[in-house]
Amino acid sequence: MPYRQRHLTHRAALGLCTASARLVICTAGLILLGLALWPHSAQARDAVLPYVESLQLTQQRAYVKAAPSGQDEALIEPDTAMQAPQGFPLEEEPSRLEIRADEKTGPLSLEETQQSQVLAEELSQFGYDIFRSAPSTFAPVEGIPVPQNYRIGPGDSIVVQLYGKRNVEYRLVVTRDGNILVPEYGPVKISGLTFDEAEQLLTDGFERRVIGAKVVVTMGNLRTIQIRLAGDVKFPGVYKLGGLSTLIDALLTTGGVRPTGSLRNIELIRGGKKIATLDLYDLLLGGHSEEDIYLSHADTIFVPSIGSIAYVGGEVQRPAIYELKGGETVQQLITMAGGLLSTASLEHSHIERIQNKGTRTLIDFSQGSTSDRQQEALATSIRNGDFLRVLPLEDELEDVVMLSGHVKRPGGYQFRSGMRLSELLPNADALLPGADLDFVLIKREQSATLRTEVIYANLMEAMSAPRSERDIALSPRDQVIVFDLSSARAEDLQDITSELEIQATTFRPASTVELQGASRFNGKLPLQEGSRLLDVIRLAGGTTPGTELNYGVRIRTLHPSGDITADSFNPAGAMADPSSPYNIVITPGDRLYLFDEQQNRSELLQPELDKLRMQSNFGAQEAIVTALGEVNHSGDYPLAPGMRASDLLCAARGLSRKAYGLGASLSRVEGSAGGSNTVVHIPLDSGELIALCQFQIQLARGSAGVAQDNPLAQQYANESVNPTLQPMDQLTFTEKAGWVEQAVVTLSGEVTRPGVYAINRGESLCTVLDRAGGLTTDAYQFGAYFTRESVREMQQGTIDELHDQLDDLMIELSLSHSFNNEEKSAPEWAGKQDYLKAIRQLERAEANGRMVVDLDRVLKCKSQNALVLEDGDALNVPSRPDYVQVSGQVYVPTSHLYANDRNIEDYVELSGGSTVLGRLKDTYVIQANGEVLNYKGSRTSSRIARKTVMPGAKIYVPLNVDRMNTTEKAQSWVSSLIQSAILAGIVL
Repeated sequence: MPYRQRHLTHRAALGLCTASARLVICTAGLILLGLALWPHSAQARDAVLPYVESLQLTQQRAYVKAAPSGQDEALIEPDTAMQAPQGFPLEEEPSRLEIRADEKTGPLSLEETQQSQVLAEELSQFGYDIFRSAPSTFAPVEGIPVPQNYRIGPGDSIVVQLYGKRNVEYRLVVTRDGNILVPEYGPVKISGLTFDEAEQLLTDGFERRVIGAKVVVTMGNLRTIQIRLAGDVKFPGVYKLGGLSTLIDALLTTGGVRPTGSLRNIELIRGGKKIATLDLYDLLLGGHSEEDIYLSHADTIFVPSIGSIAYVGGEVQRPAIYELKGGETVQQLITMAGGLLSTASLEHSHIERIQNKGTRTLIDFSQGSTSDRQQEALATSIRNGDFLRVLPLEDELEDVVMLSGHVKRPGGYQFRSGMRLSELLPNADALLPGADLDFVLIKREQSATLRTEVIYANLMEAMSAPRSERDIALSPRDQVIVFDLSSARAEDLQDITSELEIQATTFRPASTVELQGASRFNGKLPLQEGSRLLDVIRLAGGTTPGTELNYGVRIRTLHPSGDITADSFNPAGAMADPSSPYNIVITPGDRLYLFDEQQNRSELLQPELDKLRMQSNFGAQEAIVTALGEVNHSGDYPLAPGMRASDLLCAARGLSRKAYGLGASLSRVEGSAGGSNTVVHIPLDSGELIALCQFQIQLARGSAGVAQDNPLAQQYANESVNPTLQPMDQLTFTEKAGWVEQAVVTLSGEVTRPGVYAINRGESLCTVLDRAGGLTTDAYQFGAYFTRESVREMQQGTIDELHDQLDDLMIELSLSHSFNNEEKSAPEWAGKQDYLKAIRQLERAEANGRMVVDLDRVLKCKSQNALVLEDGDALNVPSRPDYVQVSGQVYVPTSHLYANDRNIEDYVELSGGSTVLGRLKDTYVIQANGEVLNYKGSRTSSRIARKTVMPGAKIYVPLNVDRMNTTEKAQSWVSSLIQSAILAGIVL
């Protein structure tokens, strides 16, 4: 039911009850009606924000509550829901507790935030917001209920009803002299009496005078009073109020107190004397209104200026500016502010106080034990102008360890004394699939220096042997990170690496290590103090398949100079015996390079090699050595301390298949006394060097039979056999004499046994065809199609060079605006633009590598006609075709049956002849073997002179360029150039 309809229905029902004589029936009906309407009324009231209701509404509700006692006439209970004062939003801002809750609902973190003493909130004066909804009118309220202790005064109306022996009703108004004039009985003085006293007086009097009558005394209309508001109020002046108005009612309905007025010392003056003092804090903070009294006519409410104040901010429920009465302590001030928040730290708080000299000082509570500080702080006296800053607790987690990474339940866990890694991760059930069980990183904060350090751990060993040395003991605030086998660890650990780099100084590098090359995860990673090579490799996820395990390079930066040094390491030796010197100790800032068996090592080391070259000073050689010739990985290598020739051979991964196993040369730059340099060449035995390289590999791996007294150990230290390398040394290994790489050719088409054939060095095509059984009877030798890779590369280079020249021409013509501007503005410039457009539209052609060969001469197998084969050559011998193709500017481009008595012109005529745009004299023929014949017949060959056309030939009649526009001319010109480049080859 709509609200207005419910309200009118309620009022109509009450009217009927007033007129009805059957009071009991009417009362029951009202109860039923109220039960029917109650849910809707409650719903309407719940839909708005409750606030301090007006005086009229409060008194009207109180009157309805008192009416059934028979003291007064019934009134309609206000059914209208209380509305928030106009101008106030219905949605409130989140409370401080809600704000703190939002801050704590995020993920746990060990990050410590700076606890500034600056307070973010703005402080306002407490209590004055109760006066924000000033009423629009100050008219007195009519028909208000009367309590028993109400004192009757001039203007009040008394209703006396007699029934029984005599039925009569008197409505008597209290006169100015305090009397009521009762007909037949005269004046009765009741002014100053309470309603209970007046009721008793009139009841007893009428019952004595009218025997057998019953008396009911109620209040009629109440008087209005005038009061005065003065002092620091918003609207000072004279107001008319109802007779039942109290001091608080008057303040609430007249606009209230200004911010400059006092809320704790409001005075009520009556007859020139102060009869009461009101402290509104009792109502606002405790809900007590005992000091509130009823007003009388001509009363004056005086609000003096605000007294002493104190500021309270920070971690309290109601940060604000509070008025003092004098003698308050910190405990009382905090109570006024609603108490401390759970995040408050009173021992870290302080009071900012103004001293007698006008200066300011701080009073903190940091002295003594915790309990003493608490009691002393709460008992501290508050003075006028004090600013109590209640600061928050230090935002940090204590007695907790953090678990993150590839686990099922990351987050914070309680730290217990003696806690170890296996207690945090007892088994694999706590991990996600794909977790790395061989490596776990623990980030730890040093309690003495607050510096970050990392600790490496093997999770599998910790789970397998709880409480052992491998089961790392944890400390409070440790962060345990479990890795995924497929994630990039340098990215996952970027934050920790950045912290370590921030802690670095000029003389103390960051505790990081960098891996490049054949490790599973490359990049810069945190380094545990005292870590060795295998520890770092495990941190990087291990090595990749095919990693070179016999040679790696470590680059170390010297501080504070910044120069670098290089040495080598042997991962295989470290894996064979982790306690051996091969498992080298890694220091902060080291860079490790692991190599793939197929990787170009010089390219990977190039940044370090450039650094070595740059740091070489005057008179010093670059600490770089070079392996040249027939080694598996030729190039430059950093010179490690004590590096010998065999070590460089090992670094280059040994000799290649083509290497000459008995000869090697060491080239060395030696300076003379005069300052000039000469190069000396030292012959070495490459066979001995490779044997010494294998000896070092076996020694590192601890192979059986390898001992220090092995003769190879003495040869390794022999300077004449295995000299120690010096900067800029070059070790060269030559190729075996007469070395032949495996080569093949492909025969296809009309060959007796087509296929792929291996060839020897210098073998000719004739011998290979002989091994293949020769050609079939259907072979068309003149149309043989022979291709070679070296020819294809040469043709492609010619095409690319031609395109580059065309590109340069296009740039010159289109971008050089200051060159030949008059020519560019001429009509001929349009033609050049067409050339450029044609060049842009042409795609870069690809060469086919075809060679024109005379297979008839080749098959004679004479030395002067021999075609020496190369690896990758291919020969395709087609069957004899019976057609000749005609294309270009003819009327019917098609193919014609071959006839040996026809020449070029005959075939052109068979296709309809040359068109108007054709240029017959420039016609050319591409024979089946790749030769090109010109129609003019100016060559010396008899076949060309007779303009003979062979089967499978292609006859092409070009355009007459004199009849073409500039665009067609450009396309024809460029196409001819490209075709010429493609046809460029070797003719035998």
